[in-house]
Amino acid sequence: MKTLSTLLIAMLFNLSAHSQISGKLVSTGGEAVGFATVSILKNPDSSAVRSVLSDESGNFVLNGLPNGNYILKVSSLGYATWFSHSFVLNAAQPNYNAGIIILTAASKQLGEVLIRARKPLVQQLAGGLQVNVQSSLMAKGSSVLQVLQRSPGVVIDPQHSGISLNGKSGVMVMLDGKLLRLTTAQVSALLNGMSADDVDKIELLSTPPARYDADGNAGLINIVSKKNKKTGTSGSVSASAGYGKGEKGSTDLNLNHNSRKWSQRLSYSYYRSRSYALLQAEGTENVGIIGGQTAFHYNGESKPLSNYHGFGGGLDFRPDSAITIGGSVYYDITIDQNNNHNFGNYLLPDTNLVFDSQLAGNNHTRYLHPSLYLEQNISKDQKLNIDLDYFSHNSNGLTQIQSNFSNSLFGEIQRNVANANIKVGVVKLDYTNTFSKQLRLESGLKSTYTRSRSTAGIEKLVGDKWVNIGAGTSNDLGTKEFIGAAYTIINWQPDSLFNISAGARYEYSRNSTDQSLNAAYLIDRRLSKLFPSVFLTRKLNTSDELQLSYTERVTRPSFADLASYVSYNDPVSVFTGNPGLKPTITHNLKLAFNRGDYLFALMYSRDINPILGTQIMPGPTAGLVYLIPENADLQNNITFQATIPIKATPWWEMSYGFLGGVHHYEISYFPQLLKKTYFGYNLNFTESFKLPRNYALELSGYYNSSAYDSNYRSAGNGVVNFGFKKELSGQSGTLQLSVSDVFSTAIYRGQMGLLTTDAFNSKVRVNYNPESRSFPIIKLSYSRSLGSNNKASRKNSGTNDEQKRL
Repeated sequence: MKTLSTLLIAMLFNLSAHSQISGKLVSTGGEAVGFATVSILKNPDSSAVRSVLSDESGNFVLNGLPNGNYILKVSSLGYATWFSHSFVLNAAQPNYNAGIIILTAASKQLGEVLIRARKPLVQQLAGGLQVNVQSSLMAKGSSVLQVLQRSPGVVIDPQHSGISLNGKSGVMVMLDGKLLRLTTAQVSALLNGMSADDVDKIELLSTPPARYDADGNAGLINIVSKKNKKTGTSGSVSASAGYGKGEKGSTDLNLNHNSRKWSQRLSYSYYRSRSYALLQAEGTENVGIIGGQTAFHYNGESKPLSNYHGFGGGLDFRPDSAITIGGSVYYDITIDQNNNHNFGNYLLPDTNLVFDSQLAGNNHTRYLHPSLYLEQNISKDQKLNIDLDYFSHNSNGLTQIQSNFSNSLFGEIQRNVANANIKVGVVKLDYTNTFSKQLRLESGLKSTYTRSRSTAGIEKLVGDKWVNIGAGTSNDLGTKEFIGAAYTIINWQPDSLFNISAGARYEYSRNSTDQSLNAAYLIDRRLSKLFPSVFLTRKLNTSDELQLSYTERVTRPSFADLASYVSYNDPVSVFTGNPGLKPTITHNLKLAFNRGDYLFALMYSRDINPILGTQIMPGPTAGLVYLIPENADLQNNITFQATIPIKATPWWEMSYGFLGGVHHYEISYFPQLLKKTYFGYNLNFTESFKLPRNYALELSGYYNSSAYDSNYRSAGNGVVNFGFKKELSGQSGTLQLSVSDVFSTAIYRGQMGLLTTDAFNSKVRVNYNPESRSFPIIKLSYSRSLGSNNKASRKNSGTNDEQKRL
């Protein structure tokens, strides 16, 4: 890591040592052509290196280019695309002045242009970063959750199925702009079954604008699937097979047919993974249910098997150029088989209790998402979108536990029942009006209604009957939630260099329970609040840009966090919810600076009542340990983020990312007030090598420093991944080999009880070893495009930039 840090610093101080390209754009009439796209392409493969916009006088400058052989490309709406002759930048000729470039008016027919452009892995957005998934060799054969784990600022906790962004855990996940109102564990399971082959990009929005839901104090992660709008019939097929400590396999098929008026699409995905994990814990705690202060040693060996089937389809109709009507449906089935072996001992002053248990069970999950939409161009300046969505999530789980440990509340044979039924309806309307080149209005309304029913509990076998083991270990909960929202955003660009986007989102929410076995779980809560957002952007020159933003957000407790489940953990503890949880209100301030493709940001956030998961607390049953979410008092974060892409040679590209800062939190639910300030950071890197004969290599990895969460300290951890790709001749497809966690370094260590004393005087050390700790996960993947996709891509590539701008 010391070597990597030194390299990063050296790169920052040597950006200006590279070459420069400049010039001026004019029309045939001699008028300046402002805001045209000027791109640098490698010669001879025409892959994109970097691009800028010309200023209002038509001048452009591109800095920080490594030595190499290049082609200059200029494109602008209304003008024919212009290409230069090839030229060389080297030590003898570090600069290239293209002089005055004359652009001619575009004709109605554009000739065929072949450009093999590769998007940068990471790009800056107004509200955060964008990861272009298909720019990574590791995407093939990976799940979406695995791609997220390799994204800058994202940390996945495999032990608790947690997802954090920029050091904060309150992140909400969207799929194609649709918020997934599921628990963190349910979202992790859904993303772990989804193939990354179907994903175009992932937006990491730490400060989303007002058009997005205000949920998520850490921001939003928006997963955007691939979309094909090319005319004709096309598609893709991919398959992968692999092994870690268990078999892996996936297959993916996409078919599209587009005509002038109709578009149809079908997809199918299958994912299978047999995995492995080992949890080791030892320490001391005061557990009244087995006799008081005890020293324990505990091992939990897990061998889960997951099978996932996903089906998708869609139909769009364009009766004329102004209206598009469409609909889609997505359905998936996930079957998880649990096979756990837990063993250990509890040493009391006068006895040693030996613990040995087997857990076996199945969890069936079904997820359905139909949607309808209407897009209408009311005029050339006004656009209306209407979306109707319905989500249905059903899960049924039954786990049987057989144990020799009958000295506690639990019997020798128990079972854990967990059933959930969640239904969500969403109506959304968005309207945009472009009054002039300087002024644009965005506004919208949204209504979300959610009903859920959950039954959960732990039962023991008495004779031939299953009975509840006691108070506080079962629950039957029905819930309702309504959220109504309205937003308005004004975008004002007084000149070509300055832009202001100011908006606000008003949300009213009410969530309540309509039945429960426990009066403590009766909930009726309302929240009415205005969430402002302001974004100021200033172009310093053709390559540098400065942005300042302020946003407010909220994190509402999920129904699972509040009370909807009780599940078995070990003979002395259970997982459950907390009906007293409060929503988290977050204030975000961000200063961002871009120099070409180099991205930098300084962020400050303040959370009031941040929600912390899995805290050790007392509960209704005396002496039993309850693992529940709780509210801290506050949390402050000051973080710095940098993304640095480097093109060392035409065949070697690098990308380095850094996220680090100071975190401070205060907690008052312990016997004594806990205050903690610490520094934490995350590093990630990608090295891509383009080899002769269509071979390519990729090295990637990340390192997370040690961090603190409540009364728990996690040690640093990191992994290195490897990818190898071969593009087969004759458009026969792509073959790829990937190795995750090459050196088997993925281990998660932690210590509980270092900072203060909890209600059970817990002092615990934990080691969690995922599957790759035993052996790297190796996968071989094959993918191929089908139909007219390649041909259409070639004919349209010359106008892709203009189509995106339109």
